[in-house]
Amino acid sequence: MTAPTASTPGVISTTESSFGVTTQSARSNSANAVPGFQATQQSEWTKLRSVRSTWIIVSLAIGLSIAFSAVIALVTGLTFDSWGSDGQAAFDPVLTPMSGWLFGIVLLTVLSVTSVTSEYSSRMIRTTFIVKPRRMQVFAAKASVVAMFGLAISVITTLGMFLISQPIYRYYGLATAGITDSAAIRLLIVTVLGQGLIYTLVPFSFAWLLRGTASAITVSIGFLFLPWTLGAIVPAWVQHNLLRYLPDMAANSLSGLTKTDATTYLSQTPAIIVIAIWLAAMPLLAAVILNRRDV
Repeated sequence: MTAPTASTPGVISTTESSFGVTTQSARSNSANAVPGFQATQQSEWTKLRSVRSTWIIVSLAIGLSIAFSAVIALVTGLTFDSWGSDGQAAFDPVLTPMSGWLFGIVLLTVLSVTSVTSEYSSRMIRTTFIVKPRRMQVFAAKASVVAMFGLAISVITTLGMFLISQPIYRYYGLATAGITDSAAIRLLIVTVLGQGLIYTLVPFSFAWLLRGTASAITVSIGFLFLPWTLGAIVPAWVQHNLLRYLPDMAANSLSGLTKTDATTYLSQTPAIIVIAIWLAAMPLLAAVILNRRDV
């Protein structure tokens, strides 16, 4: 009768030890687990929204763009009678309010670049990749957060610029456009989706490639702004064979900013293809370079 009693504690002890090892192993594996994509995305969102400069840039992008569009509409109404017949005929109540978007896209470029380069300047990027060694996951999470942030800014700014200008045009007896007009819908969709993503993901990619704030902003602005700023002074061959295949130039064709008889004009389907290729190729190039070199 005493033999089973003596052996039973031994069995229990072995079982408890086995469970203890299993529990300890599970805790160790849980502690060493790499955060998933959703957790990484949440982390990147926290980084972006917790920085004061983010909200300063957002406020300036929205506020300055809408305010400048209102000023342009007011000046247009005050001076319209002194315009020549050609100028009055060229007035477009849909395209003219978008003049204020210049401030928005410049600040959107700055926000996209600094979302990456600020981590390099503070050396926080090393900590990020230690905690999350899967670089492609970090890259994709940050890209999605920055892109969604850029789209939100584009929606608010574009609608604000359009809606604030129309009552001013109406007050001065100028032609106006409704939000449901086909031309307005086309412009708003292209501006929000096309230019919103172009001025987010292209500078974002340059930031990973160059890793410096000043250099990435300079290259981004030169790449996106100079073609349509200085395009008219370069030979027609360059405009037709090179400039019109740049992402911003294609977006201008798609939105109607570029006239159909212009050298840099692209029809709808080619313009969409060009934009899609740039939006895929630039982040892909940046991701490949990031994965191949040291931090």
